[in-house]
Amino acid sequence: MNLGPLSFPVAPLILLVSVAIAVVAARLAGRGARDAEGAIVNSVIVGLVVSRLSFVAHYLPAYQGDVLKMLDFRDQGFDRLPGVVAGALMLLWVVLRRRHLRGAAVIAALAGVFTWSAASAFAGTGRESEFLPAVQLVDMNGTMQTLARNDGKPLVVNLWASWCGPCRGEMPVLAEAQREFTGVDLAFVNQGESRVTVSDFVTTQGLSLRNLALDPSLAVARAVGARAFPTTLFYDGTGKLLAVHLGPFSQATFQNALETLYPASVSAAR
Repeated sequence: MNLGPLSFPVAPLILLVSVAIAVVAARLAGRGARDAEGAIVNSVIVGLVVSRLSFVAHYLPAYQGDVLKMLDFRDQGFDRLPGVVAGALMLLWVVLRRRHLRGAAVIAALAGVFTWSAASAFAGTGRESEFLPAVQLVDMNGTMQTLARNDGKPLVVNLWASWCGPCRGEMPVLAEAQREFTGVDLAFVNQGESRVTVSDFVTTQGLSLRNLALDPSLAVARAVGARAFPTTLFYDGTGKLLAVHLGPFSQATFQNALETLYPASVSAAR
């Protein structure tokens, strides 16, 4: 999985647009266009499958033998490099065997790669100077507190609500990660709900959460520009924003995010 200052759901959209542009480029290339379209699409499919299989193999214990979870691409768990290599080899194999589509396939591949690279770079700009917002929250005892932990550890901020189905689904995963990865602070910031509602939800779900806070006015969501939940923000030890994830995590993808963004903190906790 590629991590960076990019909201993860944007990545699949960029891939789809890049493939679409590659197909259009193949059609405009003329001779061998139809066969080139198929070669491009098949190469992308092979790349995605290999990328997914590599990721699942890497985090196999996290899937706990659940085949359906392994096949569920929605958690966006992919290893980029194996997928890119597999897709490129697939395309190379096709064009070596079918000379008539070489020109169209090369043009289409270059158009797709350029679009993907440019769009990813553009989507990743604009967050480098963002830092942890200075907002006041309320803990479960009614005490005002700041979002910052001030302990020098990296901070992960999860914005959630009990009415949000994906939030409810990922909460046990994040709660377990909070217990396991002690080198990283994980703050659960409820958006817009009362203390009673949050308390009832946590009790009913049997969750044990540290750093649980209330944000009744959605101050954090407004400060970071979050428009949907769950939104998870990753900050370094100085409070600088490293990455944003919109949507739920699986155990494997959250572990991958922590290992990618905070390798030293994660290894020290084990």
